[in-house]
Amino acid sequence: MRSHSPKSCGSCTSKRMWIHEIVRKKILHDQDVFTRRSFTEPDVVKQELLGAVRAHLGPDYDVDTHFTHGYRPWRQRIAFIPDGDLFQGIRAGKASVVTDEIERFTETGILLKSGKVLAADIIITATGFNLNVLGDIAFTIDGEPLVFSDTVTYRGMMFTGVPNMAWVFGYFRASWTLRADLVADFVCRLLKHMKEKGARKMTPALRPEDKDKPLLPWIDPENFNPGCIMRGMHLLPKRGDTPEWEHTQDYWNEKDQFPAIDLDDDTFIYE
Repeated sequence: MRSHSPKSCGSCTSKRMWIHEIVRKKILHDQDVFTRRSFTEPDVVKQELLGAVRAHLGPDYDVDTHFTHGYRPWRQRIAFIPDGDLFQGIRAGKASVVTDEIERFTETGILLKSGKVLAADIIITATGFNLNVLGDIAFTIDGEPLVFSDTVTYRGMMFTGVPNMAWVFGYFRASWTLRADLVADFVCRLLKHMKEKGARKMTPALRPEDKDKPLLPWIDPENFNPGCIMRGMHLLPKRGDTPEWEHTQDYWNEKDQFPAIDLDDDTFIYE
């Protein structure tokens, strides 16, 4: 095999930035295919994931107890383990997994509901937190407190009745910054449009055809249901049943939809 400089790709002498873009698109495509399969064939995907775990830990390890969940893949976030280093540590006896529920903390560790005690010098909590919405900032509009849960989300980045504010919220199942870039590009385009119109304020609002439609929880629990989201759902904005009033978590649609948003749509109230 011929060797090539980092700036070349075979005989095509591709620029490094092209290689980066090709690899990036390949990763995004593979992530999207895997995510869609988790909806269309969840049992197959589940067995593929568990098969990879068994391949690392061996046939005698109790994978069913310690690594099998009751929800379908990607209904909650999936832990990525580069090079299987966690599994290598378990197989080598350097780490162990105990699957149980916590009864309470003790002076020396953790008492589990099974009655077993785990001795611990240090305990690091990694779940069970309560959602912090808008950084607990007490927003007011014309002197009235903003009740975030009374608003309806516009594409997961703006909210009805809230002027001049965009919320940067990324993707659960892909790179967070993919969506941050889409939101930033939209805000820049919107600010330019406001300047051209001589407007100092823009407030999203439901259109007449939207007002009789059902309002739903911010995200469909059948789609994504981690405990922190479910416990804080009452604090989050509502969503509608059409794409403009939803936070779809679908990069492959949003990358085309966001640049095509009509800034003169009746959704946007300029002043």
